[in-house]
Amino acid sequence: MAGASAGKPGFPDPDAAAEAHRRLLTDSSIQFDLPHKEIERHPPPEWLLAAIRAIKHAAEWVGPAWPWILGGLALLLVAVLILTFFPSARDWLRETFGRGRPAEETEQWVPEVAVARQLLEEADALATQGRYDEAAHLLLFRSIEDIERWRGDIVRPSLTSRDIASAEALPDEARGVFSGIVAAVERSLFAGRPLSQSDWQDARGDYASFALGRA
Repeated sequence: MAGASAGKPGFPDPDAAAEAHRRLLTDSSIQFDLPHKEIERHPPPEWLLAAIRAIKHAAEWVGPAWPWILGGLALLLVAVLILTFFPSARDWLRETFGRGRPAEETEQWVPEVAVARQLLEEADALATQGRYDEAAHLLLFRSIEDIERWRGDIVRPSLTSRDIASAEALPDEARGVFSGIVAAVERSLFAGRPLSQSDWQDARGDYASFALGRA
């Protein structure tokens, strides 16, 4: 029993532990505390103080009118969003106020006679080969180009042919003719129904009557 007890490690000597701790604390090569550093504070710049004072004075001057001002800003934001996402609203606004454009000027879109005849000759050349879809497409695309030359603000990349056909800026007769051509092309492209000779003759006749009726 005595031999077994002698072989076990004993508790450290308290005096030795205290001495080791003292030496550790007095060792200048070991840093226990971080040095205190004063945070340097800078006053706000004068321009910022001036801006704050100006805002404060404006708020005091406006006083109870703030709700009306905020309501006006909200209405302005709603109007901007409507004009951004609804092209028809822009068309209505443009037609209503006109940008100083005489009212009769907006009613004058008709293809030039020479241009219309050249277009019909090219389209007829396709139709004589039985390519009625391509002939109608040609009428549509050339008409869009013609409208864009007349009023570039009507034709925008984001608009479809149907959007252009419904534009309030187009005269009623032109809108009817253009809408008919658009409908024929949409049947061909999206409904998978190739145009017949009769379909082509209807679209051609409407365009020719409109473009050449005064010639």
